[in-house]
Formats: sequence, structure tokens, C-alpha cells
Amino acid sequence: MPAASADRRTGLAWAFAAALGSAGFVIPWKLANEAGDPAHSVLLLLGGAALANSLLVLGQRLAAGSLRASGLRADLGVAALLAAFTLFGNVASARAIAVLSPALLNVLLRAEVLLVAVFAWAMLGERVDRRFWLGAGIALVGLLVIQGHPAEIATRAFLTSGAGLAIGAAACFSMLAVVTRRFIHAIDPVVVNALRLWMAVALWFPFYEAPRLDALPREQVLYAGLAAVLGPFASRLCLMLSARHLAARVTTLASLTAPAMTLGLAWLLLSDWPKPNELIGGAILVAGIAIPLLGRRRRPDPPIPGDEIRSAAGDQSMR
Repeated sequence: MPAASADRRTGLAWAFAAALGSAGFVIPWKLANEAGDPAHSVLLLLGGAALANSLLVLGQRLAAGSLRASGLRADLGVAALLAAFTLFGNVASARAIAVLSPALLNVLLRAEVLLVAVFAWAMLGERVDRRFWLGAGIALVGLLVIQGHPAEIATRAFLTSGAGLAIGAAACFSMLAVVTRRFIHAIDPVVVNALRLWMAVALWFPFYEAPRLDALPREQVLYAGLAAVLGPFASRLCLMLSARHLAARVTTLASLTAPAMTLGLAWLLLSDWPKPNELIGGAILVAGIAIPLLGRRRRPDPPIPGDEIRSAAGDQSMR
């Protein structure tokens, strides 16, 4: 029992470290998009994350004593599909953070937890219980409160609003988890994670004009690089380490502390504080997300390969 308790504490420590990384990510991410073109911020973010993850893969291979990669064809195919969702999710996130507070963006991105379940139910035939739909309904109420004008939620204007863009980003990120879940037994998740980031970088260029490096604001490069390290790299790595010790459900619950951490960091560093309806709506949304997680069976279920990716509340992840 003491060993199991210590193992659980270790897992929780990594899970909260991942939440802190997610909270820290949105601060420089907002500053980067204020300093320059959001499209350029996306390119810098993806490039920095791709480089960091590639170095991690190389280090793992060297530690294992082999640089050979098996099943590369499957890895490339899945990574190409994930790259599209990665690019569009980050573009939506960059546009959303321009008009939203960091804490509110982090709250809205938590909707990924519910969207993963919905997409897995629709595409993979996975079962969802009544408690899930109750939580989803409560989360929708929270979204209505956040929006402030409930009538706009069903209009085209919502799709281009900050909240609509954030939900769109969460939908793209949730598809990363669903696609990964579909092919998890045929791929190497760590290799695919690095490949899909480089492919997302390549996919960026057909849509946007390449910037001159000397024309990029120094602040934008600095903040986007910091965001890449904190979010797609450090937060993701901590989630993977947490998944070695905890079931995905517990890791996901711990990730719901990220918006509260962001609230404090944004107030301290940016003097940013959300509107009252955004605070209330955000709390309702997080409560709705937590309900189906709390309702699952209490008997511990050990993590299985791939849970570190499937529990990406975010995370930011797979971003």
C-alpha cells in the first residue's frame, strides 16, 4: 500500500505539473499573438514544438540503443491526418486568444474532454452513459453564460467569435485523440507526435505567405517559443509521465485545475481578469466536464498504452 500511495502521489505531481504547463502556455501565447501576425505565431509554435519533440524522440532512441523505426508507413499516414487537425486547431486558438482572456481560453479548451467522447461515440461506436449527457448539458449552459448573448449561440456570428473559435480549436484537438485512439495499436505514439508536428509546419506554407525571419518581431519569436516549450512539449511530457502512474480519468480531472491556475497567472502577469459572466460560465462549464469523469467506476484501472495521448484535456496538447 505505501508503494501504491507513493506511485499515486508521483502521478498526481506530474498531472498537476502538466496543468501548470498548460496554464503557463496561454500567457506567452496571448503575448505572441499581440506582438505579431497570429499566423506567424502558429508557425513559430509548431516549429518549436516539433524541434523539441524530435530531440525527445532522438534521446529516447539513443537511450534504447537503436534508431530503427518499425511500422513507419502507418506512422506517416496517421501523422498526416493529425497534422491537418493540428494546424487548424492552433490557427483557431491563435485567433481566439486575440479576443479572449487566457483563463477563458483555457476553460473553453477543456471542452475537448466532452468532444472526444462525442466523436468517439459517433465514429468509433464507444458507449456514453446518461451522466455524460447530463454533464454535456451543464457545460452547454456554461457556454451560454460565457457568450453573454445566448441567441447568438446558434448563429453564424458565434462561429467567428472568440468563444466559437476556441470551441473549434477544442474540436480539432479532440479529433487528435479520437484518430490516435483508432490507430493506437498500429503506431508509435511518440514518433507520430513528432511527425505530425513537422507535417503541420509543412502544411502551413500552402495557406500563408512565408515571413522573412528578420522581419519577425523579436518579442513574438520569444513568446511563441516559450509557449511551445510550456504547452506542446513540457505539458505533454508531464501528461505522459503521469499516465504511467494514474488512470487517464484521474489525469484528466487534475487537468481541470489549469483554468484556475491560468486565472491567477494572468492576473499577476497581465492584470487580466475575465468578466463576471465569463467567470460564472467558466465554472459551470468545468463542473459539467467533471460530472462524467467523477461518475466512472472507482475501481482503479491501470493505464494502457496510448492513454497519455487520449487524456489530453487539453492539452494542449497534442497541440
